[in-house]
Amino acid sequence: MQADNPRAGLSAIAKTGPYLLLAASLVVLLLFILLGQYAHPSSDDFCMASGVNQFGLGGQLWKHYFEWSGRYSSNALYAVYPVVFDLFDAYKFIPAIMIAALVVSMAFFLSTLFATRLFARPVVLASLCFVSVYLLGMLSPASGLFWMAGAFTYQTANVLVPVVLGLLVRLAERQKQDQAVVPVLAIALAAIVVAMGANETSMLALTAVALLGVLLQLRSGGARLWPWVAILLVTLACFALVYLSPGNEIRAADFPMRHDLSRSIAGSLSGGLKILWIWVSNPVFIVATLLVPFAVAGLSALSGRRFTVSVPMVAAMLAATVALPFLLQFPAWWSMGGWPPPRTVDAIYFLFLLGWFVTTGAVTVHYRGRENSNAGHTGRGSAAAVTVLSLVFVFAVLQHDALKLAKADMLQHAPPYDDYLNARYRTIEQALADNRRYLVVADYERVYPRMVYFNDIMRNPGHWRNVCYADYFGLEKIRRGGKGRRSQ
Repeated sequence: MQADNPRAGLSAIAKTGPYLLLAASLVVLLLFILLGQYAHPSSDDFCMASGVNQFGLGGQLWKHYFEWSGRYSSNALYAVYPVVFDLFDAYKFIPAIMIAALVVSMAFFLSTLFATRLFARPVVLASLCFVSVYLLGMLSPASGLFWMAGAFTYQTANVLVPVVLGLLVRLAERQKQDQAVVPVLAIALAAIVVAMGANETSMLALTAVALLGVLLQLRSGGARLWPWVAILLVTLACFALVYLSPGNEIRAADFPMRHDLSRSIAGSLSGGLKILWIWVSNPVFIVATLLVPFAVAGLSALSGRRFTVSVPMVAAMLAATVALPFLLQFPAWWSMGGWPPPRTVDAIYFLFLLGWFVTTGAVTVHYRGRENSNAGHTGRGSAAAVTVLSLVFVFAVLQHDALKLAKADMLQHAPPYDDYLNARYRTIEQALADNRRYLVVADYERVYPRMVYFNDIMRNPGHWRNVCYADYFGLEKIRRGGKGRRSQ
């Protein structure tokens, strides 16, 4: 018999970690995708759809801009949807599409950053892990992912921000190589226009990126400045279009504590500290951070790119990343006088995650160097460390409250709620067939599925949700109450 081959054993150990990470990430992503089958339209979905039915697509978007919100691109997305599809058609696939788009977006960014193939195994694995960490850290998947208006408002921008960053990297490369920049610039500008109009959080972040791009070009001599000035000008134009919407002030009028500077600063600081602690104390986040150096080593092994990272650069990146939960909460405190909605906090979390992991990668490059990183990655100790960290990652994922809640919803709470709403739709159809226009539907008396349930109609038929709901279905009034007594 031949003696055991230590290298073969080492190779087997080195391969175990990535498979564990892949399995854990797929469990998270597949569970969230499957939960999407229990998603239903609510609130703004019905308001926008009934508005489109009443005023037409262009008329409703114009009205919405002047009376409610300047988010021109996200408004357009969920206004166009009921025109192309019935409101209920394909609604359950929106979370799956958004999750897949997030993975591809991150893969594009990483493959561009490390100058490697889009679907190289380390790129795909890192992208899957990133999205799984994000999903588990969301405060409100119900409003930020499974609700169509929320998904189009926040996940659209989340998808586009890494794409924009990747395109800007390509733009800089083309300039250095004296290649044509117009095609990449045009695509980047289109992505920026859509992302800027999705929500104010990403709008502020991309404006800062555009300004930084111009400053870096000026510092390097300004010989290739014009594309970056074009990006900044387009960004500022989009910013103005969103910010100057008359609907913003109308919507803000509902918040009596708005425009209180001291309250806004204090709230942003205290709220930023609270949310930052929630993020960084998350075991999945901590283990994922510890895995970043090994991911950088694996990606660098495929890359011909060499990075130069200085201490001031790392310090600036870290400071900017840590400042995000404070700075990006301020607009909500200023406009509403209170905490931003959980879905807005989740948008900030996505940007924080992106900045945090990029900064961790920069620290890795600075202190270990590309050659040292590769050597450590293939060494016995590093292979064992990856396997141990992967096991801890799997354990942290399986024990995470969000995963447990998603599992409970999937197996217990979401199916009955889905049946309840489907029964309500049948009741509405029958009421319309019987020419009954005032409908009282039964209350839901079981546990709501917290991962997918956002909101529902109220007991007050005059509430705006009820009005939009009734308008969409062609009723005069509808409300919840008791066991579902119905009257004409």
